[in-house]
Amino acid sequence: MIGLVGVSGGTMGASNALNSLRTIGRALHAWLVPEQASIPEVWKVFDKSGNIKDANLEDKVREVGRQVARFAYLHTSEKAQEFLRAWEGAPINPGGE
Repeated sequence: MIGLVGVSGGTMGASNALNSLRTIGRALHAWLVPEQASIPEVWKVFDKSGNIKDANLEDKVREVGRQVARFAYLHTSEKAQEFLRAWEGAPINPGGE
């Protein structure tokens, strides 16, 4: 399970790096959560204690963490495992001819 958060010193953010990492993760058969966060000009974002100054950005970063936790739980959940076994054992075309 992978959640992506990228930081950069410039105004462009880390979007290109995050997109590349998402592609690499898929190639390695990793589970990447849908949400990601790009933090431009990171030196402006955090206070001296390491807290994010912008509440909206903090929510976005927390959501990445929440999704990692949720998907990791689902991945190890017995009900999810039961569903995956049924999915993998299903006929290729259950509708038939």
